Amino acid sequence: MIRAILFDKDGTLLQFTEGWVDSIVGFLEDKILDDNKKREVFREIGIREYGGVEENSILSSETAMDLAIIFSKYLDEDLDEIYGELDDHLLNYLKKNNKFIRETCDLRSLFEGLRNRGILIGIFTSDNYRQAKYSMEYLGLDSFIDFYAAADIYKKKPNKESLEVFKKKYSLEDQEIIIVGDSRVDMVFGEGTVKVGVLCGTGSREMLSKYTENIIDDPSQVLKFL
Repeated sequence: MIRAILFDKDGTLLQFTEGWVDSIVGFLEDKILDDNKKREVFREIGIREYGGVEENSILSSETAMDLAIIFSKYLDEDLDEIYGELDDHLLNYLKKNNKFIRETCDLRSLFEGLRNRGILIGIFTSDNYRQAKYSMEYLGLDSFIDFYAAADIYKKKPNKESLEVFKKKYSLEDQEIIIVGDSRVDMVFGEGTVKVGVLCGTGSREMLSKYTENIIDDPSQVLKFL
């Protein structure tokens, strides 16, 4: 019996909007980088030349620290300094541009349906905690979230540290948990659980089908697996 669902955030619960690209471009605008180096950075983190983000790229699947490590190769700054600046920048950008916080489906209806069934709801994200929590607060959904697994609190996915903490906290077994995500990292993280891939993010059906046969258009359809 399913007792809990862990959702990826960006590309799963929230649309992977142009705001992600704009926030990175904005961060680098204040740095002394020529156009060639900027193109190299964009290519390395997965920003397509003519817009959009590559599936399973650093920008779509990895953490702010992973981005900072890439940036440190091009900037004459300490890694920790870059990371701190980037973390603050991403949160401030989100607050100033919260129009980019867009649901992939009617999340309130989904979460209410899960809560009425007694299902625990968690978010596992490559984003940091402040950004994840702010997004849910902005949408008025924070009260539904039982557990936040963020990249600055636990080892980044696909490391299972956060999953093991979640299981221990609520006395759960793998087979009682559904993991919902749009990337390869999400599917590897969910090994041993019931994995569900969504097509509303950057991941393709072809890629997701390598890891699970459970593929849906968006998270609202996860109810059929209960």
